[in-house]
Amino acid sequence: MVRKRKTKAEPAPAPSWWDTAPPGIRHGLCAGFLVALALVFYGPALFSGKDLVGGDIRHWSAVAESMLQHRENTDEEPLWATNVFAGMPGYVISPPPRVPQADTAVGWLRLIAWPVSHFIFLLLGTYALVYYLWKNNLAAVLSACAFGLTTYLPIILVAGHNTKFVALCFAPWLLLAFVNVLRKPSLVSSLLFAATLAINLRAGHIQITYYIAFTAFVWWLAEGVAVLRSRDGRAWLHSSGLLFLGAAVGLLMAAELYLPSWEYKAFSIRGGDGGGLGWGYAMSWSQGPAELLTLLIAEAFGGAALYWGPKPPTGGPHYVGGIVLLLSILAVWKVRTTTVRALAIGAALMILFSLGRHLEVLNGVMFRYFPLFDAFRVPETWLIMVAFVLAVLGGAGLTYVLAQARKSQGRHALHRITIGFLIGILVLILGRDVFFSFTRVGEEERVQQLVAAELGRPRLDSEVIQVSEELIEERLKSPREEVFVETGVRTLVVLVFATSLLLLFSGGKVAAWVMQVGLILIVLVDLFGIGRRYFNEDFLSRTGTPVVATHDVDQFIEEEYHREGGAGAFRVLSLEEFDQTRNARPSFHHESLGGYSGAKLQIYQDFLDNLLYSPLTGFPKSKILDMMNVRYVIVPRPFPGMDLAFRGEMSGLLVLENRNHLPRAFVVGEVEVIEDPEQTWERLTEASFDPGRLVFLANSLEAKVVPVDSNSVVSVEPLEYGPRAMVWQVATDAPRLLVVSEVYYPAGWTAWVDGNEVPIHRANYLLRAVTVPEGEHTIELRFNPRSVAAGQLMSRTSTAAVYLGLIAVLAGGWVRRRVRAWAERR
Repeated sequence: MVRKRKTKAEPAPAPSWWDTAPPGIRHGLCAGFLVALALVFYGPALFSGKDLVGGDIRHWSAVAESMLQHRENTDEEPLWATNVFAGMPGYVISPPPRVPQADTAVGWLRLIAWPVSHFIFLLLGTYALVYYLWKNNLAAVLSACAFGLTTYLPIILVAGHNTKFVALCFAPWLLLAFVNVLRKPSLVSSLLFAATLAINLRAGHIQITYYIAFTAFVWWLAEGVAVLRSRDGRAWLHSSGLLFLGAAVGLLMAAELYLPSWEYKAFSIRGGDGGGLGWGYAMSWSQGPAELLTLLIAEAFGGAALYWGPKPPTGGPHYVGGIVLLLSILAVWKVRTTTVRALAIGAALMILFSLGRHLEVLNGVMFRYFPLFDAFRVPETWLIMVAFVLAVLGGAGLTYVLAQARKSQGRHALHRITIGFLIGILVLILGRDVFFSFTRVGEEERVQQLVAAELGRPRLDSEVIQVSEELIEERLKSPREEVFVETGVRTLVVLVFATSLLLLFSGGKVAAWVMQVGLILIVLVDLFGIGRRYFNEDFLSRTGTPVVATHDVDQFIEEEYHREGGAGAFRVLSLEEFDQTRNARPSFHHESLGGYSGAKLQIYQDFLDNLLYSPLTGFPKSKILDMMNVRYVIVPRPFPGMDLAFRGEMSGLLVLENRNHLPRAFVVGEVEVIEDPEQTWERLTEASFDPGRLVFLANSLEAKVVPVDSNSVVSVEPLEYGPRAMVWQVATDAPRLLVVSEVYYPAGWTAWVDGNEVPIHRANYLLRAVTVPEGEHTIELRFNPRSVAAGQLMSRTSTAAVYLGLIAVLAGGWVRRRVRAWAERR
């Protein structure tokens, strides 16, 4: 029998000052460092004398202006927006004040310290989650820095996606509450989960909450599979029940925001007749498979200005850095726990989801069958949750290094993965011309067309091709290649420093705390430097600069509003930009036929796609403008059929007048019933259609109406026009229809004739009509959706129950402990 030689165990290193420091000191130092980081990184938004006003904030400010003014002037909550897309539910733009919850105090901080107010919670939440999972302070700091400084966060802030940013800032807290229920199931943990879920939902970006919920769902399933293997599922079933209870209560706490929105969804492009977004629209920003390299090499696909990937123009890459990727892959490889497996599976699935149309075999099935998957667009957004999961796994990888890197097996694993990373990046840099084209699809043809037009020659002419190739090489490929090499070498250098530090630690040359602090600093230098390319003073607006621009043409039209009696007098169509549905600026000043919304009413989208513009000329159809009460059209150049009313010398814009526009409400006496929408569109676009005489209804009328002729007595006098009520005094010598040029929306609008409720009919596909008896009558349209009142009641009741329940349970525990201590002293 051969005896194995006993290897002499390496002496355990002496505890460092960090190891012996009290837990409170360690947590305090880590939290202080993260707060300082938040102040430094977003300092330009606080201390530069400039304001952070992204593009989407400008859009929101414009479409919400009429509601904000009404709220300020009347103390009445405006639930309908009158100045965008000929009217739409306003609670999806600017919701009513919400029931106070824990996030209300953070909202107060936002007024003086945005975005630091919320970014601190993101950093501290990530720190708390990672420490809860791995019990390592410095690994938690590294994860917080990795997630907090990933490039996507400053990019969305600059773009003005504030609700998305807020939801992401609360994401770590929601997952922390979730895992706390899994590991320590109790009524308190369930109520905390409910409160945290409500806070995330109240951020107002359900897409991010959906992604967090998906991550938690995969985690929950993994825990369930692990329980099945152990054949003891009682604890898992108990925690699952508490999770479902918390989820249900959390939804009730946010009902004031989502019950009306859920009702609206059925009428919007995100949930209309098709049940969700169209595949092409939803998949527009699908991440290219090769573009996933930006997680490792920040500007491998050109960043923002030089972007050459397969997506439409983008604000920048998703970058987490080589250190985080290295540590997370090490964790997936070596840390054999259910939590790591769950996070790894979730990250892998979300990476596949981010590919969108490039992986239709998976995403097509998910889009058709998985709940709510078809309600969201921009698949690349999944990558922000991937970045978060990678940051958490990075903490697990660093914890593994501390425990195993000085052992033989751990040292070998560390050597292999670091060498693999370094060789892989070096190969990509040296072989870049083999692996990458540095041009977008179709870019060569577009350049050739421009050159051909400039030279006056055919596109395939030899000189055109030669000049095009030179331009592409000089102005596109070479700058993109330089950016690729620069950020690739940057990643390589960062990894060389990081892996050197890791190897020095594994060889016993540096202390654990030195290695961890060194990695944190390297991650900071790397991510901070890349993040600053997408967020600095250049992206901020000078304090006092108007959020929404005012042109000379706006001033002219506003004067005309006052002459005509103010609100409800007429509408404006602005064609100052190619797509008026992406330009919200006119809605700030006027009751606009355009605007901006990611969830327009489906009925209005149909109007834009099928009725407003002539397919032959591209100009708006005059009779449709008449029907929609459009008096003025803002254009950069004139077009036939309208008179010039004003020329803006400063803006260079023109105001054209449509003299035949109908008033906001008008009486007709001829009705034709057409149930099929496409037939209605066809009739509305016929040359013989007269919107002031004839109306098309989707359903038959019970009462007969009499045509209007030259001998008829008809008058319509506006009495009130606002977001909650529209009132007219109507006189007619026979039963007729009052057609109101407001978008038809059955979920909340009611009609009243002399105080008696009557039906609202859908007229001309998207407008409203009310039957008016013979004589003089007061016609009222009121907007008071039951879903708003019901949602507020649900939120108030559930919020009170949860917070009072938490207070009662915690106070009861405190009393019991005091009584027990008193009894022991006796």
